[in-house]
Amino acid sequence: MSPAPWTSGLVELAFDEPSSAKNTGSALLRRAASREDWAAVRALRFAAMVRDGDLAPSALPPAADPQDGAAGSSTFLLAEQGRVLGATRCSHASAGSPSPLPAARAFGEEIDARIGRAAVVEAGLTVVDRAADRAQSMLRLFKAHMTACAALDAEWLVAAVAERQMGFYCRVFEMEILSGAAPVQGLALPRVLMGLRYRERASVLHRRHPFLAPTGDEVRRYVSGADLVFDARDAGSIATRVHAAAGDARA
Repeated sequence: MSPAPWTSGLVELAFDEPSSAKNTGSALLRRAASREDWAAVRALRFAAMVRDGDLAPSALPPAADPQDGAAGSSTFLLAEQGRVLGATRCSHASAGSPSPLPAARAFGEEIDARIGRAAVVEAGLTVVDRAADRAQSMLRLFKAHMTACAALDAEWLVAAVAERQMGFYCRVFEMEILSGAAPVQGLALPRVLMGLRYRERASVLHRRHPFLAPTGDEVRRYVSGADLVFDARDAGSIATRVHAAAGDARA
């Protein structure tokens, strides 16, 4: 059996098998796999693009994004008690990767200049349902990318964000600005490339939001393709910390 696309480029891990996790109604991150999963992902993306001004309400939903199936990419759904709250795409690349990062189409020069050939993870197309707690959901979705960075021993974590989101990513995710605003194909609003020096700054983020620090079992689960399950007891502390860091958290 060929390896799953998200395992391309992962470091070799001398770990035991991941422990099984029972779904007791806690929030979890799972990879989009079924037709229903992808329908939910595309519906969330379309609603967010209309809400944020990247598409007109009368526009047709965009076609499937070929980057979703690229080597080194996987899309995660955030679900709680059977309800889908958000989605995010996690992509990774390094020297010799078969596919470039999606952000390289708009920010290739900046990525080459600031990051070069180092291992890098991209947090892309992060969207949250209108009825969900936006700040808490954004933070939980970010767990996928932090775990990917640990599995890859990545040097950078980057995201192409709308200008109005820059403050949120700076305050909550410790990201710095790597570029000026640039147009992105298929989006009405420009994006800015932001990045976290993972190896240098992850510990700061972990102290602020301890649940973002991947455990050994969570890294094993990520590599194996298993769900990442959140401890229900952390929900209150997550919400308190993220809202304190983000102000009104309108990302």
